[in-house]
Amino acid sequence: MHPRVRADTHPLEASPRGTDEGDVMRRSAASRPGMPVAVAPHVLARTTGALYAAGGLATLLAALADPASSAALFAVAATALATGGVVLRWGSRIPHGAFHVLVAAGSTLIATAVSTAPSSLTAVVLASVYTFVAIDVFYYFRGGAALAQLALLLALAAWSSLERGVAPLVVTALEVVVLAVAFVIGDLAARASFARRDHLTGLLNRRSFEEAVDEAVADAERTGSPVVLALLDVDHFKGVNDSRGHAVGDELLRHLASHLVEHLPGEARVARLGGDEFAVLLVRTPEEKALEVLERARTAAGHPLSLGAAGRLPQEPTSELARRADAALYRAKQLGRDRSELADAASGHLARDLAAALADPAGGGLHVVLQPVVAVASGEALGVEALLRWDHPARGAVPPAEFVHVAERAGLVRSLGAFARRSAFREVALLRTHRPDLVLTVNASGHELVDDGYAAALLAELSAAGLPPESLVVEVTESVVEGSSAAALTTLEGLRTRGVRVAVDDFGAGYSTFSRLTEVPADYLKLDGALLAAASTSERHRRLFEAALGVGAALGMDVVAEGVETPEHARLLAQLGCRYAQGYHYGRPERAGQLLARWSAAGSTAEAGPASALDAVTA
Repeated sequence: MHPRVRADTHPLEASPRGTDEGDVMRRSAASRPGMPVAVAPHVLARTTGALYAAGGLATLLAALADPASSAALFAVAATALATGGVVLRWGSRIPHGAFHVLVAAGSTLIATAVSTAPSSLTAVVLASVYTFVAIDVFYYFRGGAALAQLALLLALAAWSSLERGVAPLVVTALEVVVLAVAFVIGDLAARASFARRDHLTGLLNRRSFEEAVDEAVADAERTGSPVVLALLDVDHFKGVNDSRGHAVGDELLRHLASHLVEHLPGEARVARLGGDEFAVLLVRTPEEKALEVLERARTAAGHPLSLGAAGRLPQEPTSELARRADAALYRAKQLGRDRSELADAASGHLARDLAAALADPAGGGLHVVLQPVVAVASGEALGVEALLRWDHPARGAVPPAEFVHVAERAGLVRSLGAFARRSAFREVALLRTHRPDLVLTVNASGHELVDDGYAAALLAELSAAGLPPESLVVEVTESVVEGSSAAALTTLEGLRTRGVRVAVDDFGAGYSTFSRLTEVPADYLKLDGALLAAASTSERHRRLFEAALGVGAALGMDVVAEGVETPEHARLLAQLGCRYAQGYHYGRPERAGQLLARWSAAGSTAEAGPASALDAVTA
């Protein structure tokens, strides 16, 4: 599948050249009317609430100096203290735009206190509280909004002070102090804000964004409000850099940053995490609505983007939320790029438990069992296949199909495969102390085969367990190598050159074709159990089974029949000349110690022997 090609103007041609970082920051700030994106809601709330409380306390103390003449001051003090308490407690939930009202209301309250002060001396003292508002003006706001708040502050300070009889020169001095405080705080805030931004795009940087996510998760723990985290990658960005140069690539990143900010709501937190990676945090927006908002912003960006989003689950830590968002992004890329994917919330809890099990040194209920692969003629166990099982502490046994699916969607499949390999190597090392020639078969997923480090890790783990490469068979399903992925085939070829053998599993299931076998570097062909089951009841299917045996022989592959359930199946294999087999008739999957005990009880470690009927039913 190829990314969709848009017919609209390319963003590099549509955006102006020569844009500097300051231009991007000004565009970003302008898209949120008057509110700098770097000031977090809890910072706004804490600062505003503290200044309201301090102003209220100052007014209260001034009123207590002349209680009989300060009824209005007591009212102003009570209002300011109450407002400060409310903002400190719940201010992080207040929309950004509401802080315009709070700052303007603060200027008005001070003007009321100054104009109703019982003496001009008290009025001058109270007028000093205007500096509290001056701190807010350029710390909170930018551009026209900041200038409007400053103009209101200066006008109210002059009117209220003159109204109360303060000398004009004293009023002028007050205005100078207010202006100085406002501009100095504004400069310091701008410098601090820039340090928290990505220098190329003007968005939040990684550190600031991580703090914002932690804050949102903490708030969600208290309030239960929704949190949605989205991760975005620029599709084919390396191609832009390689073909058009890094300057053009930088301009593309600035363009995308500006458009994301422009098309996302004001409360969204947008960051560039590095390279071509962007991130968006949405709070108090339900998951389904958040995905709609994110998809509109993604498609409006003018360049293909892949997006993965995850809505936070109850009690989910930040790390798990980020991991699920990253898994959704990976899935969006796997499905063709230029699309959005939402993390699977239904499997989120199971994914979290699976991640915890993989991190648990004891395995968290995950373990490997081994099923014998035998020589049909003698019943001798020549090898074992490793199969992964999970005994969930609360749910009990989780079907492999379910937790493998969860691992694939949650981005845990590589970790799961590594756990299975290491566990299998330990188990087989125990068996090989009794059977030095025993061969182990492990499964490999498509995700692993296209991983550059897979082959090296597998060989290193083999060596650490004291197992030679010749003792291992890597098993892949036909669908894994469908389309002959160059990376997957290269990995398999590399393993074979080191002595590891390869098996194609489940042949005969679905839409298997004989011609595809010539493309896979394999040593063994494992026939799906359905072929054997059909061959035991139908002459035509028996001939088809014989044909599969012949194709394997013609291609130089040893054939292993799977799904051998009954003595009749075993006799049919012997008649058809199939040399190797696997199934409950010979043994159910067991731990290494159990397998050794059963072989010993059968009187020989060299024979698997038919399993009991009970084994076949309960496996």
